[in-house]
Amino acid sequence: MEPSLLLWGILTFVVVHGHVTELCDENPPDIQHATFKALTYKTGTMLNCECKKGFRRISNGSAFMLCAGNSSHSSWENQCRCISTSPRATDGQIIPKPEEQKGKSPMGMQSQMQPTDQVNLPGHCREPPPWEHEDSRRIYHFVVGQTVHYQCMQGFRALKRGPAKSVCKTTCGKATWTQPRLQCLSERSDGWFPDDEEPQASTDAALGSDTSCPSITASTTDFQRHTEVAMTTESFVFTTEYQIAVAGCVLLLISIVLLSGLTWQRRWRKSRRTI
Repeated sequence: MEPSLLLWGILTFVVVHGHVTELCDENPPDIQHATFKALTYKTGTMLNCECKKGFRRISNGSAFMLCAGNSSHSSWENQCRCISTSPRATDGQIIPKPEEQKGKSPMGMQSQMQPTDQVNLPGHCREPPPWEHEDSRRIYHFVVGQTVHYQCMQGFRALKRGPAKSVCKTTCGKATWTQPRLQCLSERSDGWFPDDEEPQASTDAALGSDTSCPSITASTTDFQRHTEVAMTTESFVFTTEYQIAVAGCVLLLISIVLLSGLTWQRRWRKSRRTI
């Protein structure tokens, strides 16, 4: 991995025209037999400049595209450019093969083409334009507030129990995705697969845990535990110091008594000689 990508991956915040945007910690949840796509992208969203096999990014090219702008106008900054890994190719010459110039549209988890149902929203960008020799799958890095929509794959029908979308929200101090209420069943004449009931139970379990904050409880318990340990340690230290102080006082008292006894004994001997 290149240093620029490594540094960029470590960061959890991105600065966009003076605004700090929090990135989502994980990818949108996976739904069995379904795919997701974003109709628009919030400012701060990043798209990796990935090239398909046999090609690479040009040496001075950008590692990602960035949706930047303000509430009135937003657009994608930077350009992704790929070059062949062949020794004959140079960074200044990007010559695609004739069959690649026919405009083949690779498909990944999200559509590479402009969706017809896109709307212009303030602070959002449309689908990024494709580039030559692009990888078949796009890797996005979404920000808090992003919404993705789900649809069942071909051969499956949707059993909706709620909105078929997921939103990245900040919950318990962590940016996580909400669980979409969608189940995709087989269109076979005899109904659906026996395993299709399992995702529903798991989805309900995930929905019930959206509002809970187990991490906070765990942190509180750990804090109390550390506090108790600290108090016990302090009590032990205090008891030890107290015992040492008492022993020192006893030794000092014994020393005083012994010195007093020796002094009295010498005086008694002198007075006896005088007599």
